[in-house]
Amino acid sequence: MRKLFLIAASVVFCLGLVTTSTHSARLNNSFTRVVAQPQNPELDFTIVNKTGYDVKALYIGASGTGDWTKDDEVLKGRAFPNGKSFDIKFSPRAKAEKWDIMVDWADGSGKEEWLNLKLTEIQKVTLIYDKEKDQTKAIIE
Repeated sequence: MRKLFLIAASVVFCLGLVTTSTHSARLNNSFTRVVAQPQNPELDFTIVNKTGYDVKALYIGASGTGDWTKDDEVLKGRAFPNGKSFDIKFSPRAKAEKWDIMVDWADGSGKEEWLNLKLTEIQKVTLIYDKEKDQTKAIIE
């Protein structure tokens, strides 16, 4: 009887260890997803939409790399409505000196680009649309 009790106690103890290990692994995975990726604050900036129009896609890529790709699109399905700002955070691996920005308008009216921006000298980019000139400008601060 004592042998049976020791075996049962060992099984319960082992099951407890397995459950605790699995629970810890889940916590670690969740924690990893919650913690932000390391950033490159020298390149980080805020973009503000004061155009009067919503943006459906916002691309930011190193200058001179060629065509825009899905990897360059930073909204990832989120809206960027008029009157809102969006904080852009860069990975430490981002090392280009100059960067390009492109917006794709939600109303289908085309795209606008601003090229060769030295983001290490920029904290804020405000997009403004001038109806009289039919031109979108980027005010750099």
